Amino acid sequence: MNPETQSVSEMEKEILRRIDDGYVVDLLQKLVRIPSIAPPCQLEEIASFVGEEMRSYGLMVVTAGDHGQGWARPNVLATLDAAGEEWGLILNAHTDVVPPYDLSQWKVDPFAGEIIDGTIYGRGTADTKGSLAAMMAAARAIAQSGVDLRKTLAVVAWAGDEWTPPDAECFNGETYMATHGFLKPAPYIGGEPYDLKICYLSRGRIWFDFRVGGEATHSATGKGINAILKAIKLIQGVYQIGVGGHPVLGADTINVGTIQGGTQTNMVPDECKVTFDIRFAPPLTAAGVQRMVDELTENLRASDANFRLLQMRIPERREPIEFPSDGILVRAMRRAGQVGLGRALELGGALSFGDIADWKDEVGIREACLFGPGKTKQAHAINERVEMADVIAAAKVYALTALYCCGSAP
Repeated sequence: MNPETQSVSEMEKEILRRIDDGYVVDLLQKLVRIPSIAPPCQLEEIASFVGEEMRSYGLMVVTAGDHGQGWARPNVLATLDAAGEEWGLILNAHTDVVPPYDLSQWKVDPFAGEIIDGTIYGRGTADTKGSLAAMMAAARAIAQSGVDLRKTLAVVAWAGDEWTPPDAECFNGETYMATHGFLKPAPYIGGEPYDLKICYLSRGRIWFDFRVGGEATHSATGKGINAILKAIKLIQGVYQIGVGGHPVLGADTINVGTIQGGTQTNMVPDECKVTFDIRFAPPLTAAGVQRMVDELTENLRASDANFRLLQMRIPERREPIEFPSDGILVRAMRRAGQVGLGRALELGGALSFGDIADWKDEVGIREACLFGPGKTKQAHAINERVEMADVIAAAKVYALTALYCCGSAP
């Protein structure tokens, strides 16, 4: 099927009829009621539930993952197979959630899936069980419609987004499935709460750890070199480097995250530690940001003989990522928005694509985006919630996009 076709086909109508609003909501409530908190990453119950549910649709299900001392991260891969071996679309969301934290601040039980005025409350409703429920409902609709797909539809429910155990083989379950041969080349949609926007790019990030030196003495002497004051000059300088912005992602960001210096009030501190998180959009690169910071520190040394940089370390470095905004996947999703929701879906930028840059080339992922129901600020929030209408809308978009990307056999 050509997603550019303007008239609505009978198959599109049939798939939309198969999106059962009540089923979508009930499924999300059931997912929320399984407290899949990480840590401790004991996630067998939710993996078992998701796998059995998708088997009931007629999908083939495989469960695999890593495990260690006191934890396990099972991942579920469900496929609606086509005649050929080629995959047409990967729908992908994680099953684990963060703890509810202070229960006294919740107005509902965080694991009850309570509905109030059209909104479902509970831990994971936005991040990302709302997306997962919509993806599962979409696969169910495709399976029940009887459409004969030309390419396989895959749904991945993976574990380990919220916590990486110290003895883990892989960063998370998504990486495990990608690097252990479970995924094939196909357009990819990651379910994340981006308010039903198609997020096809994200900033890069680079973290800096600095140790600035000084000269200790008793504060009453008026002597010595105060390392904290020298670190302040570094902080002011970093905030002045020439990061820019992007028409979709907005302004680049610089954040001084921690500062530690001194041992007691009446001592001039001889060391101060400062850390930074810098987020930057294309075409700027991590190497470009590092060059600017290197130039800054050299200028500080040249202008201040007492500025001593004891150490500069870069513990985190990720390049910006940008997928096609006019490729097969985005065109299919925008068509799905028009047909399923009666409106065009907006394009946007993501906070992060996670670890996809580490394995996308190995798998052969050429087109990808993040898309899902819920607002980003609800992730990890007290009284986390998602609108029922948005979860249902996401299911329609996922289902129609699957139809367009996997195609109906002639």
